[in-house]
Amino acid sequence: MIWIDVATPKYAMFFTSMIKELQIRNHKILVTTRYAPNYTEAKEILDLHKIPHIVLGEYGGATLLEKFEARIFRQKEILDLFRIKGVPSVLICGAVVDSVQVAYGVGIPVVNLYDTPAFGKPGDEKCPDELTAVARLTLPFSKLFFYPFILPKDLMLRFALDENQIESYPFIDVALWINGLKKNAKNDFRVRYGMDISKPTILIREEEYKAHYVTQKIPTIYEVIPLLKAEFDVNLVIMPRYEKERLKKDFGKIAVVLEEKLKPEEFYPFIDLFIGGGGTMNLEAVCYGIPTISTRSIWLIHDQYLIKNQLMFWTQDCAEILKIAKEMLGKKVESKSYFMRGECNFNRIIARIENEVLKGEKC
Repeated sequence: MIWIDVATPKYAMFFTSMIKELQIRNHKILVTTRYAPNYTEAKEILDLHKIPHIVLGEYGGATLLEKFEARIFRQKEILDLFRIKGVPSVLICGAVVDSVQVAYGVGIPVVNLYDTPAFGKPGDEKCPDELTAVARLTLPFSKLFFYPFILPKDLMLRFALDENQIESYPFIDVALWINGLKKNAKNDFRVRYGMDISKPTILIREEEYKAHYVTQKIPTIYEVIPLLKAEFDVNLVIMPRYEKERLKKDFGKIAVVLEEKLKPEEFYPFIDLFIGGGGTMNLEAVCYGIPTISTRSIWLIHDQYLIKNQLMFWTQDCAEILKIAKEMLGKKVESKSYFMRGECNFNRIIARIENEVLKGEKC
């Protein structure tokens, strides 16, 4: 049995693609995730794609104490599940501390696929090299570790892994589900929400301000919303991360606050500008060709890569956001060649897992 633990919305999208390829190969798969009233997206994505899964534990919240307490609770639930389902032959995940440390503790080989092992300060020209807490707590336990081509190999070797344990893949993760998107009017989320589809649409996404690597909640995203409303005749749309009701209270009169999780094909083809405080959706928007302004409080290697190649803007200044929006609203960003340097699938990764971890065993 192959155990796949999905802890974030990004990895719900990522592993949805992998799960389908594993099913074609007739592997038995156990998918787990976590869920909380203000952290629903990972489960919602699995539901959208009809991936059977079991919910274990919840998101720990904003403080280190809450996170650690939630981790202990979730690890106990994982062990209880193993007593019912049996112990898996391998864990595959995106560097999830809860599951990696349980797996290592009970002797399950760990395969990590992960793309954010280090961060830096916005504007730094050197490659981000401050190792994240999650990476420190997970990657050294890897039997195999796979990462996208834009990450430097030397950085991966800092986790005490041998060269034969690590391998890059020739695409940036979001290309798996973004490259095939087609515009189809029947999917247009603006119609469902009663928006004027003759107007341009600006989508705004909060930063993941409860994440371990975010040290402060940057106000720029919230401050710029009324300024955008005053400056442009557009549909303003907010995609919540944690607290829908607070956003409705603050901005419901000037912007549409999305109620549910949407599939990428339901909104990206209908967006003319994206303003994002996070990482994955910034990448998705750029990959699809949407002009993108990042306001996030840290830089990951992806951020630096996009900005160096003039594919994305970064600022935390409201006046500059308005200026960029005027210049870029509705323009197309040519980005595909920056996201793929070879085959965009899991064939090579699955083959290594089968040969080196499962050793021919069908799970």
